[in-house]
Amino acid sequence: MENTTTKGQNLIFVGGSARSGTTLVQNMLDSHPDVLGGPEFLHLPEIVKVRNSMQENVTRGWIDRICSHQDVDDRFRALILDFLLSFAEQHEAKLLSEKTPENVRVFPELMELLPNSRFIMVVRDPRAIVASMLQVGRRASKKGVKVQEFTRNIDAAIKYIKQCMDAGFKAAANSPDHFLTVVYENVVRDPVAETKRICEFLDLTWDAAMCSPGDKKHMGESAITVQSGEIWYSSDQFNANPHTAGLDKWKNTLKSWQIIKVSKAFDHYQELIKLGYNFSLTDMTQTQRVQGSFLNIFFKLTGKIPRVLRRFARALKMCS
Repeated sequence: MENTTTKGQNLIFVGGSARSGTTLVQNMLDSHPDVLGGPEFLHLPEIVKVRNSMQENVTRGWIDRICSHQDVDDRFRALILDFLLSFAEQHEAKLLSEKTPENVRVFPELMELLPNSRFIMVVRDPRAIVASMLQVGRRASKKGVKVQEFTRNIDAAIKYIKQCMDAGFKAAANSPDHFLTVVYENVVRDPVAETKRICEFLDLTWDAAMCSPGDKKHMGESAITVQSGEIWYSSDQFNANPHTAGLDKWKNTLKSWQIIKVSKAFDHYQELIKLGYNFSLTDMTQTQRVQGSFLNIFFKLTGKIPRVLRRFARALKMCS
């Protein structure tokens, strides 16, 4: 089999929690003349999941007669490269950016498989992410479309965001030279400075077109607008240029108890604090803090009632 360990240097993997700004960053990359930002490939997390399962079964001695650890990685590396490099070659692209938000959850494994590739994680205020997720959930509900639980449940949203960030920051620690953290708020406040930083990371000459991604059509548009029922993005939202209008929108769309819940979930997340995020509740009035804290306690207690009743019912059934 061809040795593919040295390949992948022309691949960029973009990931981050859903609703963190990965689409904007991808469109900026796609606006550079040397980068092709294709539609979301979607299946890398599933491919890596199978790879991980096979590696575990080699370790257990279940399939080691068939393949070694090296064999498994060689074949999955070749599979990923075959899909992505073939697409890049079709479009004569110097660099290919594969943006699927879920990629971030397998960044550590992708780094093992493709150590020469570059990785970009987009980070955003978790309160803004949750607010945006819940809006997606409401739009989906109105249209009768089933979407992920993290768009309908605040606890699931917090858990999902933490999983994404944990995996991303782990990858950053593993290979800092091949990893770039991009803060969404910085991107929309100063797109020139941030796109220059991205270009420096990718060894590219900066191009001003990156600051106006809405001026260009992008391959990934139809899949996450029209073909997804405009649950995630409308065409206008997808094609918008960087703007700061929605940065503090979460303060008005989230209820006080939701703001408190998300803030407390991340107030000790050191990587976010180092990036400048502040999860103190000083912007809230004393009344809002008291009411919000009370509601959080109430919801936590009432959420346990159904579980207690189910356990009680099971106990009765076992005794009967």
